[in-house]
Amino acid sequence: MSQSYRSLPPLQTLRCFESAARLGSFTAAADELCVTQSAVSHQIRGLEETLGQQLFERVGNRMMLTSVGRSLAIETQRALDYLSQAYAVADPAERTGAEVLHFATQFAIVDHWLLPRMAQVRAATEGSGLRVTTLNDLSQLAPSNADVALVYGNGEMPDMIVEKVGDERIFPVCSSAFLARFPDLSPETMRRAPLLLHSGVTWNLWLEKAQLPISYPEQPIYFDDAAFTIRGAILGHGIAMARAALVQRYLADGTLVRPFALSVSGLFSYYLGWRSDAIRRRHLALRAQIFDGFRGGG
Repeated sequence: MSQSYRSLPPLQTLRCFESAARLGSFTAAADELCVTQSAVSHQIRGLEETLGQQLFERVGNRMMLTSVGRSLAIETQRALDYLSQAYAVADPAERTGAEVLHFATQFAIVDHWLLPRMAQVRAATEGSGLRVTTLNDLSQLAPSNADVALVYGNGEMPDMIVEKVGDERIFPVCSSAFLARFPDLSPETMRRAPLLLHSGVTWNLWLEKAQLPISYPEQPIYFDDAAFTIRGAILGHGIAMARAALVQRYLADGTLVRPFALSVSGLFSYYLGWRSDAIRRRHLALRAQIFDGFRGGG
């Protein structure tokens, strides 16, 4: 603990002081905090003794702040407001009382599927808030407080109700500008061009289907997430082995092109996990959108 924090009064003391200062009454502060008036008085008296300063003085039926009390009340209210806002961001459902759907998914899905469709996803959540937690690529271990998880993997999601959404096709992609720099590009000459490789998934299946030797450039570029191989291809840095669902829109608008027609089945599939059947039934519109999107190639 930082040494500067050791001298801070307890949070309950600060809450009692802030409430009494704002309401001008120990009794009203007690009612607001659901404690006794004597408990508030005890907290304030202890704070005054710690500071060596009088914070309140009685004027008629009201407790009025002294000049020191007024200055301290402003800063205390500001600090408590800041803490309240910080914890509301950390756990919005608990702080606001509104339903917030905790959605866990891999970064590549967030970047290349969820964000381009955020308006449709928000409409499908039917007025609920949405809290997105990103997972490492190929990781399926969603946080224990996640309501729903969408992953590319083998479907093992402990303690969740799991549905298979669909299989995947994979194929090379690059930008049209990159392709223009390599007009003689072919499957046979591809290894002489920059390849954007995934450190956890090889190109072996595609190379075997193309009847090419399994070999890679002497100076490859590796990323540990498919999100970055796709992003690198969009920026013209090389050729990426892409998942169809994640690049369908880029292919449709010309952001990416397929230099070769050959595609193969991916090693894994997309799976949707629900924390409970009640959550699944409450968000059938979101479920339908995910199934339509991934089964339709994006």
